[in-house]
Amino acid sequence: MMKEKRSYPVPTHSIPWLQLSAHVADLIELQSFFESRGISTNNTRIDRYKKYLEQATSGNPINEAHIFKNISDTRFQSDLDWKLYVLREVHELMWILKGLKVHIPKGVDDKLRKIIGGSDFAALDTHTESRNTQFELRIASYFCQAGCEVDLSTGTDVIATTAKHAFYLECKRIASSNNFRQNLIKARNQLIERMPRRHDNKKTYGFIAADVTKVAFAHNGLTFGLTNDHARDVVQDKLIKIGDSTMDMPMFSGCRNLLYCWLQIHIPSLITHPPTTATRFSSYGIPTSNLDRRSRQALGIFEAIITTLGNRPDAREIPPEKLIRRTTVSLPAGAIFWFEEQLLEAFLEGSDNYSKTSDEVIAGLTFDGVEHEFTLMDFEMLAADMPISERQRLASSPDSTRLELIMKMYIQRYPFENA
Repeated sequence: MMKEKRSYPVPTHSIPWLQLSAHVADLIELQSFFESRGISTNNTRIDRYKKYLEQATSGNPINEAHIFKNISDTRFQSDLDWKLYVLREVHELMWILKGLKVHIPKGVDDKLRKIIGGSDFAALDTHTESRNTQFELRIASYFCQAGCEVDLSTGTDVIATTAKHAFYLECKRIASSNNFRQNLIKARNQLIERMPRRHDNKKTYGFIAADVTKVAFAHNGLTFGLTNDHARDVVQDKLIKIGDSTMDMPMFSGCRNLLYCWLQIHIPSLITHPPTTATRFSSYGIPTSNLDRRSRQALGIFEAIITTLGNRPDAREIPPEKLIRRTTVSLPAGAIFWFEEQLLEAFLEGSDNYSKTSDEVIAGLTFDGVEHEFTLMDFEMLAADMPISERQRLASSPDSTRLELIMKMYIQRYPFENA
């Protein structure tokens, strides 16, 4: 089946955002919570995230290598890379804190002791216990925030009870597509073994929660989107594809009251329009079929909890602002520009075969002390919407064409005056 094409209009408003000072405040509060439970966070990754963000809010240059030692991975190169990876970690911890402020689950201290270990970044973590436990706390936070009673002290990863129902959740953070199926079957078998018919005189229902970030994105790194909606769909399309791959699995068979498989991806995104960084917690649910009335009611409550809380904004967010479209750019004296000549010739002759990769730099512009490099992908995005008549016009005055194309790519990349 041919995939439906989507278009993403240039946004008219900025994306709500949270100041870095709010992130620092939450990390300080989280550290205080740890200390109140007799768990020190000195010289742990949580402490290092706080030091990084404190330096970021100071406006002074950040020495990442001094804060995060022994990291030589090629994914950590630019200032933006470091920022996105740090925020990915911090946003998950902030989500966990939201739950702990409402309800402290039974057995939480053992989980907290585990999560302060592990590598500073999930993308580099080869010893998975710390991040596996953090995923359990992430899932538990939904139910803590909803006011459920939550128990983390049993063999079952998370038990959450409402006034009428008991939800048993097995959490799997899946490392690759190779062990995706066996992990879901393992979770089902654990529910068969561990979930009783009733819990505190409440009917029990089973759920599988699976973090499939590394199944979708083997690099466990960053995603890219032209707009916020595009970045969302990039992740959702991955989730839907992974969900579709479970259709031939006996995932629900043999386990009474197993209602739902909840897939999640947790990954940072770089958004082009407007220039924004974001951490995505994207979900996709696979319900079992042929539910009776009571099971549909229980599943409805479960879905209401995860949907409502997942979409609830932070009260400290800076609200959206109207964006002003850029129509002109004033270049100061001394501006320098260049354009790859062979590509320009091919373009003006009507060819789309440029014999280059999408990330190759093909043009540059320097002014006000800032160098802007443009790749073949930038150029192809521009050329895709350019009619033949426009190419013919540009070919008629090649001396000015180089700068005109560069300025068009500049406005394409930075379409707003106030972003």
